[in-house]
Amino acid sequence: MKKAILTVIGVMGAIGLASASNNFSYTETAAPGNTPDGVDQNNNPVNVWTVTLTPPAVAGGGEGVYEGAGYSGGLSGWEEYSYPGSGGPGSSGSVDAVDTFAGGALSIGQTVSINFAMRAVDATANSTVGISLLNGSGNAITFGIFGGEPNASAPYTGNGYYYTDAGTSYGSAGSMGYQYQSEFNIAFTVTGADTYSAVAGSDSWSGTFNGSLTGIDVFNHDAGNGSDVGFNNLTVAPVPEPGVLGLVSAGGALLLGYRRRNKARE
Repeated sequence: MKKAILTVIGVMGAIGLASASNNFSYTETAAPGNTPDGVDQNNNPVNVWTVTLTPPAVAGGGEGVYEGAGYSGGLSGWEEYSYPGSGGPGSSGSVDAVDTFAGGALSIGQTVSINFAMRAVDATANSTVGISLLNGSGNAITFGIFGGEPNASAPYTGNGYYYTDAGTSYGSAGSMGYQYQSEFNIAFTVTGADTYSAVAGSDSWSGTFNGSLTGIDVFNHDAGNGSDVGFNNLTVAPVPEPGVLGLVSAGGALLLGYRRRNKARE
């Protein structure tokens, strides 16, 4: 019986290693980058975002963050904005709000999701908004839209949202149209050592990534006047894995078998 118990303990240890290493849900309470700027699932204050502001090369433009009491038709959330300088479209500032996942990189079976809303984006080659999942060296997966799509001068010339990952550059995320001031959810699930599946509103796709997914960047890059980006409800949650469920079943069957053998001996 001791051997059975030790075996089951070993199985449970393996389950622990395979399970999610971090699990949280953050909701907005202040402008991104404030201390604090949100609360977690237990209503504890947390510093969710580290904000980087990049001013435009042309004088007069700018960028910033605020707490939105009414982005996307009345929903509240964290907000980013940019506006052009004397050079007009293409001379706006940029904003990046980065969160490094608590507890480490995403594990197989984990899903990271966020609610996202946007307004207009200038029709220039460098004007883009969206989100990226980060590895240790930069962007691992990016979902976004360039201004004025379809735009022949932009890397992505499709009619809608694009994604970029280890195997695809500016691929079409799907047929969903431009969501002006209309909130939608974006979610990525790690399905293997370097594979993932994604859903953004009614769009869906799958692909590959390099490295470990250690954080998320919500960005508003040179997107221009009226380009406010709103986001809220950042969540990382575990998803039951077939391998883990198999370990649970194997452990239970093993213990049941030992019990039956012992009963037969008696």
